[in-house]
Amino acid sequence: MIEVSIVTGTYNRLQSLQTLVDSIRFSVGIGIPYEIIIVDGGSTDGTIQWCKDQPDVKLIEHGKLLGAVKAFNDGAYAAQGKYVILANDDIIFINEAIMAAVAFMHDNPYVGIGCFYQDRGGLGWHVATMSASKNGKKTSVYYGQVCIVPKELGDLVGWWGDYLRTYGGDNELSCNVVEAGYKILPIPEACIHDGIVDDELRNKNNVLVKGKHPDTEAWLKKWTRPGSVLGPIIPDAPTISIREDRPLRILYAPIYEPGNMLQRTTKHGLRDALQKIGLVVECDYVQRSVGYVQDVACAFKPDLFVIQSQSTGTNPADFNSNILFSLKSHYPNAFLFCWNGDYHPENLYSQSYIDMLKYFNLVGVVTTEVADRYNQAGVHWMYWQIGYEQADPTGISIPKHDVVFIGNGYSDARKDMVRKVQEHVEDFGLYGIWPEEFHALGNTLYDFDHGAAVYRNAKIAISDSQWPDARGFVSNRLFQTMAAGGALLMQQWFEGLHELLGLEDGVHLVTWKTVDDLLENIDYYLKNEKERQAIADFGTQYMLKYHSFDVRVKELLSVIYK
Repeated sequence: MIEVSIVTGTYNRLQSLQTLVDSIRFSVGIGIPYEIIIVDGGSTDGTIQWCKDQPDVKLIEHGKLLGAVKAFNDGAYAAQGKYVILANDDIIFINEAIMAAVAFMHDNPYVGIGCFYQDRGGLGWHVATMSASKNGKKTSVYYGQVCIVPKELGDLVGWWGDYLRTYGGDNELSCNVVEAGYKILPIPEACIHDGIVDDELRNKNNVLVKGKHPDTEAWLKKWTRPGSVLGPIIPDAPTISIREDRPLRILYAPIYEPGNMLQRTTKHGLRDALQKIGLVVECDYVQRSVGYVQDVACAFKPDLFVIQSQSTGTNPADFNSNILFSLKSHYPNAFLFCWNGDYHPENLYSQSYIDMLKYFNLVGVVTTEVADRYNQAGVHWMYWQIGYEQADPTGISIPKHDVVFIGNGYSDARKDMVRKVQEHVEDFGLYGIWPEEFHALGNTLYDFDHGAAVYRNAKIAISDSQWPDARGFVSNRLFQTMAAGGALLMQQWFEGLHELLGLEDGVHLVTWKTVDDLLENIDYYLKNEKERQAIADFGTQYMLKYHSFDVRVKELLSVIYK
């Protein structure tokens, strides 16, 4: 479901429109489902084709100028978002303004219009007001120029009305929202810059009749009450009701390797699972900075932080105790969860890291070796393994192999294992980053679709354990291989394989401790196809049922809300 629709009308303002759209994409962040609806009045400057080329833009073509009111009305009625933001094509959303607007509306269901602060006319940050009355007395209320409105409410009150052409639609909407009994309020931390482009369109819109604008006169005629009282009458209570379901808001801060853009595209399993339980904003803090997480938190005000942190230090990309103390202080009602999805003892057991972990409500780790140290230090932790990333190998052409291994040649033990397998197995496919002597067939690192194709076209897939005595720790290779289906996984034994993951040797997979064990198992299962395939198929079914990220999130929620 789309959370927010951003609607604008445009005519021959391609450069301004592009700037607006760029600011929307930054301001909405990664994770919040959104759409941009652009209503074009017959542009001839390349706007129409540019809009059609944008994957997040829905274009409505009027073919000619029919006025801003019809443009915004048509866009708002076509919107599918829970909320609709109405914005001129010559404004810029500042920083996380859209995140802040969405969060503000969640937390204030009595607000019918949330107003963005603007700098129009050189007045500094402000929100405009208009006349109103309550209990027969004159007063004033804010009105929504650039604003956010619940879609259901906007539809009920008729958006910008049907009697204006160019101006006054924002006042019309505001009046009807006020008379429906809803508040109009400014949104903290939500600002826009108003460019006020002086061009052909503005000149056409400002044509006066006898020194007056016809839209202004029409609006004044409708909203001037007896006794020269102008504007809406504020009721004591809402006159219409709308349904407001507040979602759980989640700030998700994963670790992405610097410069690895493929990883940012393919590693989305946890984010997808979190999106099924709430509204998620993802913060790539390694590329941006930990300060970006703090900025997003200030705007989004999360209920749940899911932070992947594996070390502390002086690097700006690292979390530390001071930052966690700040988050804990500013968001005392939020739940802070840290996930360390790797095994580096020098980080897991460093005093600075443990001191930081104490600020989290809960820490997820992929090995239970931390138990004594963390319990003694007062760190609340749980065993929380990785899940498999969804993969689609359809249409990918990969050679078939008897045995495959996907992984990089970074350890002597692994290189020795691969040498012996290459000598022993005639049809062996090696993938990853390796010295030239190993004759690797390609690198599928973080390319889960190609990796799945390799596994599905193989009879046996090998997986090793770099730290077999670290109870519960295993590479994501185990999860990706078994979820892909096809190959029988031969996994090097590690502590906790059955106790923590429920996997049984000879039932879901085959284990080995030495390379000689591995070679003996390869020989046996290449000769016994039915047995091999039965174990592989059962293992895949088990993996898909019990080790998805959806299951991991359910495990997490069961601890948070027990």
